[in-house]
Amino acid sequence: MSIRAAEAAALVEGLFDPAVSCLASGPSWTIDALLSEERELVASAVASRQRDFSTGRVLARRLLEARGLPREPLLRDADRVPTWPPGIVGSISHTQGLVVAAVAASGAFQGIGVDVEPDEPVGEGVERVVCRVAERPWLEAEGDSERGRRCKIVFSIKEAVYKAFYPRVRVFWNFHDVELEIDLEAERFEARLPESAGRPSIGGRVVRRGGWILSAVQVDPED
Repeated sequence: MSIRAAEAAALVEGLFDPAVSCLASGPSWTIDALLSEERELVASAVASRQRDFSTGRVLARRLLEARGLPREPLLRDADRVPTWPPGIVGSISHTQGLVVAAVAASGAFQGIGVDVEPDEPVGEGVERVVCRVAERPWLEAEGDSERGRRCKIVFSIKEAVYKAFYPRVRVFWNFHDVELEIDLEAERFEARLPESAGRPSIGGRVVRRGGWILSAVQVDPED
């Protein structure tokens, strides 16, 4: 699935609070667009992985430079989490034909998370891994034809939630550690969180646009 620049911009419009900068693109850049230190991270990867990684780094660097930050490599730590510049929180996600990057000031948010997925049903067995028993009535609400797609939505939201919290809490969560209530009409969700999150719940956005599912979480500073 290919995507034009204007279409990519429309996909992420309003996904986050205005204080979060966000860009999307098809996987348009190769490893040649990376800084030398970044190239080492994916030098042995297959071409498709290199394109996804390179595009994510290019989008992130554009967002950082727009905030007045110098052009520097965006590397990753031992947990494979991007090492954002001081004062910045961010998130990168990619799927089949789409890459999204988002950044914000760490003074505005403790963390942000974004996830993109093709709006297609999950494979057999995924539902048992991803969904809690309490989420099954929502999965079944539109019948069998939509159940697999709704499971993909649950997957996407939980990925975004995890990415928003993990860089700070450094505790692994499995999918059953988070329980969701989803309102697709309002394009909102509420996630009940494990104790390690430091708060009982968090809300966020989930949208279905142009054949993709996009989920977004921003962690406000605690009161």
